[in-house]
Amino acid sequence: MEEYKTKRIHYVEVAKDIYAAITPADGLDITDAGMKDNFSNSAYINRGEGLVSDTFFDLPHARDLREFCVKKSGHAPKYVINTHGHWDHFWGNQVFEEATIMGHKDMLKDCSGDKNKVPVFKFLHNSKGVQKLMAGAMTAMFKKNLPAGKKAKFIVSVGEKDFDLTGVVPKTPDVLFESNTVLDLDGTEVQLLHLGAIHSSSDTVVWIPAEKVLFAGDIFADCSLPMSLEGGKKWIQVMDYILDELQPETIVPGHGEVYDRARAESQRDYFKSLIEQVERNFTPDIKNDELIAKIDISKYIDHRPRLAWIMAVNGMAGQLRKKK
Repeated sequence: MEEYKTKRIHYVEVAKDIYAAITPADGLDITDAGMKDNFSNSAYINRGEGLVSDTFFDLPHARDLREFCVKKSGHAPKYVINTHGHWDHFWGNQVFEEATIMGHKDMLKDCSGDKNKVPVFKFLHNSKGVQKLMAGAMTAMFKKNLPAGKKAKFIVSVGEKDFDLTGVVPKTPDVLFESNTVLDLDGTEVQLLHLGAIHSSSDTVVWIPAEKVLFAGDIFADCSLPMSLEGGKKWIQVMDYILDELQPETIVPGHGEVYDRARAESQRDYFKSLIEQVERNFTPDIKNDELIAKIDISKYIDHRPRLAWIMAVNGMAGQLRKKK
């Protein structure tokens, strides 16, 4: 299988003429928290008139993806599918001006505030600007979970991997679907499956049954976590459906490197273990740090660092307290 690297993106052929477009793992680094993450991923099917799944978060990355598509096929893709309405997955839509852009109808709920965000973000044309804004925002977000005296330092890739939101004008889909939809790319069936509101209101996976390849959006993603019990249990149900009914052999996650089946099963088991341990150890009078001390995720430590699962435990504990 072919691999091809540009200045910003690592393209990996996961099946014949089907590519994962992976952003670098050093894209975001919350250094004091010991937590690294990549920017969002995309994918490309070079069959028939072509299909792209998600368009990254800025114009340089989206242009890189479009250029790759043209290089491979001689033309821009006919279809763009947005797996959900979070900014880091669809803010590159405007680059694919020839394409029919599709997403679930509830995507408009997810991205309704994006037009208000653009004036705040559009000036962030270099890493220093991003770092200044994000450091404060992430410190506020993680303040209950960071070690005492620590701050979230967002290190954003610079130079040839620059994070550049200049010129972004969020473009929502041209076609909104309510139920599962099937596209035909010159004999290759592509299913757009809305499996419920899990990570967002509009979560859609792109399934290529003949190749056993799934573009998962953030249903499977290194950054995803069950931040609530109810949401987490539903998330597991969807993971069960994907792994037990669809049975993909390759999953392109919304963030992170390409998953094989074993990696996807391990993430599902991690979610299950985290939820089960919180429910088993929670009491109305237990403090969060006491609950966290009872959680053992050593088997799954490669999935997320301490800060990430602590955030999930705090969220689930808060939900349980509201029920008591």
